[in-house]
Amino acid sequence: MIICNDLSKVYTDPITEVNVIALRGIDLEVKTGEIASIVGPSGAGKTTLIKIFSGLEAPTSGNVLLHGTSLTDLSQREMQDFRFSKIGILSQHLNDNLIPHLTVKQHILLPMRLRKVPLEKAKKESEEIMKSLNIFPLANKKVTKISGGEAIRTSIGAIIAKKSDIILADEPTGQLDTENTNDVIETFKDLNKNLGTSILVVTHDLRFRNAFRKSYILRDGRLVGINQDFDRSSLDFLLKPIDSALQSAVDKFQYVRVPKTILTEAGISSLAEFSLHPSKKFAIIYNPQAISESAVQDVLRKSEEYYDKEEDLSEIEKEDTPPTLDHVDFLFEERHTIPKKSTPNIIEVQKLSKAFAINSKTQHVLNKISFSVQRGDFVVIAGKSGAGKTTLLNVVSGIETPDSGSIILNGIDVTEMNRANMSKFRFNNISMISQMHNLYGQYTVADNIVIPKIFSRKKNKLEDEDWHMMEDCKILHKAKHYPIELSGGENQRAALAMALSRGNPLLFADEPTANVDSLIARNIVSLLMDINKFQKTTILMSTHDLSLVRIGFRLIKLEDGNIVDDFRVTKDNFRGIIEDYFNVDIE
Repeated sequence: MIICNDLSKVYTDPITEVNVIALRGIDLEVKTGEIASIVGPSGAGKTTLIKIFSGLEAPTSGNVLLHGTSLTDLSQREMQDFRFSKIGILSQHLNDNLIPHLTVKQHILLPMRLRKVPLEKAKKESEEIMKSLNIFPLANKKVTKISGGEAIRTSIGAIIAKKSDIILADEPTGQLDTENTNDVIETFKDLNKNLGTSILVVTHDLRFRNAFRKSYILRDGRLVGINQDFDRSSLDFLLKPIDSALQSAVDKFQYVRVPKTILTEAGISSLAEFSLHPSKKFAIIYNPQAISESAVQDVLRKSEEYYDKEEDLSEIEKEDTPPTLDHVDFLFEERHTIPKKSTPNIIEVQKLSKAFAINSKTQHVLNKISFSVQRGDFVVIAGKSGAGKTTLLNVVSGIETPDSGSIILNGIDVTEMNRANMSKFRFNNISMISQMHNLYGQYTVADNIVIPKIFSRKKNKLEDEDWHMMEDCKILHKAKHYPIELSGGENQRAALAMALSRGNPLLFADEPTANVDSLIARNIVSLLMDINKFQKTTILMSTHDLSLVRIGFRLIKLEDGNIVDDFRVTKDNFRGIIEDYFNVDIE
């Protein structure tokens, strides 16, 4: 069982002495044997909460109980022992979960040996665990040679071997394709069902968020909602932003956060009033500046008449209709990203190959890949984890050197360029957005956007378009903040603003939405579409999240370092792409 009472966390930057409030009075309970998720937008405090539950961070105030043990009462050594014996931690960064030089089998055996399980028994149990997770064929492989999904299952296997009562998972599927994500979801469900393990998952992944019956919603460091028993048959639930959930949690101090939709549509600003329905089953919140108390009472009296007729107000008839896409028409909005046939190529790649030496063996990542991209196109590079998406972007952009093949960018053959010339060419022609933000920590967001301008000798101050770019990236309100004061998603958006403000003809984006919630992810894609349309920027974006694909995009699919599909997304094939990604049937 996990219980936290009035939990708060404040971070202080030792250099700037700036206080950052991550959590504000959280009250939460996960029962023994329960499986639940914590969802919320970037910067909501999700990762901070999971770190406190795991004992990796100490709360500023409040208390945490795990199976009746108060974590705040434990010494550092006691917390380490408790964490080893009771808690399984699954980080969003695989390097935190696994030891590079160990094999899959060794990762399963290690916690058993630390528990002093006899060797023969440990070997037998480890085989059973690996078979149950479908990683037994990988037993003797080093973890550096397995895919992201296999690495997650190996990490889960090590947790099972620990006999942990609780699993805390922080964004476990943020960078996995749909097939591997579904495997992880089913693995958690089986683990919960068969072993009774309590599981709490922090996620913004739409596919994962909808897998469990219970979700706690965080926003701005507060618990604002608890959702249970959703109808997951339609795409409406899958794509509905968390912001639009019309519910809020009431904490023990009787404080409640009013959803943004209610505030906006009811016109409530600084004052709200309540009226209680005669049935005592619900109350009405209203704006006293827009409606009089007598008008509210009239509404209540009408409701009372209906109530006197003994109508069951709790039952709402639901039509038994198949799910549709009517509510997500924005997905079908056509953008004119398709270049004319006469448009010249800005990227030409011929027979590109790249391999890496791993443990004295060679792993081929790209196998004689050839493709070209017209100027002004929007190209999505998709594929399963480990397909070679990131390597392809790094090699084409000159960050990695190819083993063979040729690369022509903006009319210039960059294959034989030395590192210094390639770096200069990249700075003047390519804007890069990586999975991890590349901001300078000692400078504010605004300063980070100025720095490339100084190096390019163009300007040394922000222009109006730079401020507009920050506003479009939803980071303007943090312009004077330092990276340490931002959440992972906010840092990603700041890095996006910095890249877009440079105005280079090429933009390479490697999983640009991997660390942000679904609503911001869609906003980022819409912004990239505008940049592509109005600035004629050519965009190559790698992603496993096919819900980000739009009509007009060119979709290149990689598999084992080879291009297995290359086509233009149209109205006819778009629906199938979305159905396959979310694993739902829609009409």
